[in-house]
Amino acid sequence: MLTPLVNVNVNSALINLSNPSWDTFLILFYFLAVVIYSFFASRERLTVVLISIYSALAVTMLTPAIKDWLSVVQPAQFFMYQLGIFVVGFLTLYVLFSHNMALRADGGHSWIHAIILSAFQVGLLMSSILMFLPQESLNSPVATQFFTSPLPRSIWMLGPIFAMLFMRKKAEK
Repeated sequence: MLTPLVNVNVNSALINLSNPSWDTFLILFYFLAVVIYSFFASRERLTVVLISIYSALAVTMLTPAIKDWLSVVQPAQFFMYQLGIFVVGFLTLYVLFSHNMALRADGGHSWIHAIILSAFQVGLLMSSILMFLPQESLNSPVATQFFTSPLPRSIWMLGPIFAMLFMRKKAEK
């Protein structure tokens, strides 16, 4: 018998607007951010933000000097320093990349492309931020099931790349 890679069943008790939980907040934030962001961001800006997120993740997770510096930080404060480095790196890289790339409003881009890229981008950003939190403080089934476990994390990391490749091929036809 085959077991599914991802179980997408969400307990309806997790989404209760009269008594909102952390899971309700995550789900509402994700969908609200996707809808709002997709209407206000141009395709170029979406690309710059994605590049900034990927670069900040790579710098935070793989730079030997940062890893060495973080190795002497107390374990209780490790995630705060790592999250801080990621956020500062993301914002810095975004500013640098946005000044060096033409960020014009692309009136001809498809709204569905903007929604798809926004969905992947918001998911990647949420997954990246939640990844830095300590596991013991992240007792949310939705966060684990959709953002921080290995398969969803891989989907958030690779999804935007495949989406941009697919959109590029569609636009060339």
